[in-house]
Amino acid sequence: MKAIFILLIVIELLNGQTYKKFTDVYSYETNYEKAYLKARREKKNILLITVANYCSWCKKLENRVLKDIVLQKEIHKSFILVIVNNDIDKLQERFITNIIPVSYVINYKTDKIIKKKVGYQTKSDFLYFIKE
Repeated sequence: MKAIFILLIVIELLNGQTYKKFTDVYSYETNYEKAYLKARREKKNILLITVANYCSWCKKLENRVLKDIVLQKEIHKSFILVIVNNDIDKLQERFITNIIPVSYVINYKTDKIIKKKVGYQTKSDFLYFIKE
């Protein structure tokens, strides 16, 4: 039993490191307040995605959608990107849900949610979500 517990802890730590590497490589903020100030300065809406270490759909979203080069260019041009890991980062109460991943577009002037999409999205669905 003790070995299983230790194994689970090691897996959690490795998942957290993978998440941090993703945010660094793809230039995502992990602090919403910092991202909001940046959004106000640059006059860009925020694209916020909430994830968790244990979530296989979150990993699929990162690997199959968010790492796409064409999509990266599109979202970096139009948004300040924030990815918040429920297991690691502090999350504002209005973004706490039992379902993940969740993608939000937030107005940089008013700090209000313009739209949100719950669950995994394909590349085409995600592009539609950010452009509509």
